[in-house]
Amino acid sequence: MVALNQPDGASVSYERKGHARGLILGLTMAETMLLLVFCLLLVAGAIVTKKQAELRITLQKASRSEAEVLQLRQENQSLLAQVAELMEKSTGHKVPDEEWRKLVLAEKAVALIEEKGLTAEDAVGLAEATAVVRDNKLTPDGLRHLLSADKHALDAERKLAEAEKDLAEMTRQPKDLPPIINLSEAKGYSFEVSSAGLKPDFRAKLEDVIAKQIAAIVAKYDVDVVEVIGHTDEQRLSRQSNMDYVFGRVLSGDEDVSKMEPGDNAGLGLARAISVVSVLKKIPELDHLNILPMSGGQLILPDDRLTNGAQSGDAPARRRIEIRVRKSKQKLVNEGNREDN
Repeated sequence: MVALNQPDGASVSYERKGHARGLILGLTMAETMLLLVFCLLLVAGAIVTKKQAELRITLQKASRSEAEVLQLRQENQSLLAQVAELMEKSTGHKVPDEEWRKLVLAEKAVALIEEKGLTAEDAVGLAEATAVVRDNKLTPDGLRHLLSADKHALDAERKLAEAEKDLAEMTRQPKDLPPIINLSEAKGYSFEVSSAGLKPDFRAKLEDVIAKQIAAIVAKYDVDVVEVIGHTDEQRLSRQSNMDYVFGRVLSGDEDVSKMEPGDNAGLGLARAISVVSVLKKIPELDHLNILPMSGGQLILPDDRLTNGAQSGDAPARRRIEIRVRKSKQKLVNEGNREDN
């Protein structure tokens, strides 16, 4: 019986030990769960505390940012008010804030354009050209043809402007025209008969009174050319002329005036003009001038009309020397350039 009861006692003892182990294990799991939950609560609390701290910092920063923005706005308004006051003082009218901002933007745009190597005028021209291309729907070939035509037009305008300038220089005359000095035989300014030889009284007047008169006119009208024109009447000459050979030597002083032998009135008028020029060129007050001998022969009457041949015969008033002054072409060009500059 003892042998039979042993297994039963062992079984009961084993069950009691298992129950004890199960109870201990259950308590441990519950405690573990509670510990886990507690730890999670601690972590959650720490996270919430941290987030609350970060939120407080963010709110503080936001508050500071709002204050800074408000301060910047106030400073901006103050600066705008100062600028408006300055603009009003300098221009006499107020400049609205929006207009001032546009001016600032425009200034920045100009600075950017200049950084690209362009001027503001170039940029405007490019903008206008772009608008023309866009509005007219020009192709590259069409644009090239347009530019070529524009270049030709500009060249034509330039040539026209140059021609107009040359014409203006050629026709430019002072409103107060210089007087013409008329030295006629009728007034006592005479030559030897049919000759270019000056009579002594005529030469003396040329070297004194006439030279001073010419110098005064030259100074008053700022001219540099003196034209000496010999005129005759219509009494014919008929002899061999040597003017082509000797007039240059007479002007240079290598031959005397008496060596000239004109064969007609045109030659006689030139010979007498050369005779007067040879005297005037030796006067110091006139040596800087370009003194030119010319001949009107018998063709031009004292009232600046062409003869019709009806005034033939001995006419002392027609036998004369006329002295006119003018500006050289080079002087006119120089004056034109100074005016353009």
